[in-house]
Amino acid sequence: MKKIYSIIIALLFVSAAQAQLNNYDAGDVVPDFTVTDLDGVEHSLYEYTSSGKYVLLDFFAYWCGPCMATAPTINEFYHTYGCNEGDVIVIGLEYEGTDEQTHVFDESAGIADENPYPAASGINGLAAAVHSTYGAAAFPTIVAITPDNVLIDNDIWPIPSMETIVSTFPAGSINTMSCALSVPENGQHVSISISPNPAEDVAFINASLLANLDHVNITVYDQIGKIVISQQWNNLTTGANRFELNTAVLNSGLHQVQLTSDNQTIYSQKLMVK
Repeated sequence: MKKIYSIIIALLFVSAAQAQLNNYDAGDVVPDFTVTDLDGVEHSLYEYTSSGKYVLLDFFAYWCGPCMATAPTINEFYHTYGCNEGDVIVIGLEYEGTDEQTHVFDESAGIADENPYPAASGINGLAAAVHSTYGAAAFPTIVAITPDNVLIDNDIWPIPSMETIVSTFPAGSINTMSCALSVPENGQHVSISISPNPAEDVAFINASLLANLDHVNITVYDQIGKIVISQQWNNLTTGANRFELNTAVLNSGLHQVQLTSDNQTIYSQKLMVK
């Protein structure tokens, strides 16, 4: 159940069954806005849509428990669809907090070290004004927008899995894409993917680099956060690199694969083992 920011608790139960973006309905054209994320990067809605991008907006509050519970799924969607380099842009819009409080939100949600989707705080990032303009009345309120600035859905909820978000967009409108991430300290760029996923006896980690990289640490966690694989991938070279991950030693179920370099996470992805 989403948490209503109204002081009238009874409205929680009324609003939860209704649309949570009060000022716009599905089919309406929504207004432009510009916010600044925690890294100081500006994001303008119409700049993205005018280039043919779909947009997913996450209206949340730094103190909201359900928002923290949903953020990992949104982050999975962000990673699966190209980390804002593909067909769809993901932006988090915090309600009333500072940059510091919004960063703590990412930490509490468990996504701070996993290349989180960009988020603008209510105060420093000017996202509070977007909340007011759009009329977000419950947290989280997650909405989708077309390249024509038309609202597809003004309350994607509940979200039991990433597929709920994906199904909101027109069939074939967005395509999966590997993230292009920056390797901290040396400024190298990488494109990383894992296949097949789901995997049986083996999965391959594929990385394309613009420069050589001495090593990458590979850590695989099970569903309770226990490390089940810890290996080092050495001497990565410019261009395509491939690492064979022995998944036959893993129990069936969902795992988290994390790649780090210079003590910084450069890639994190869920891996299903059959």
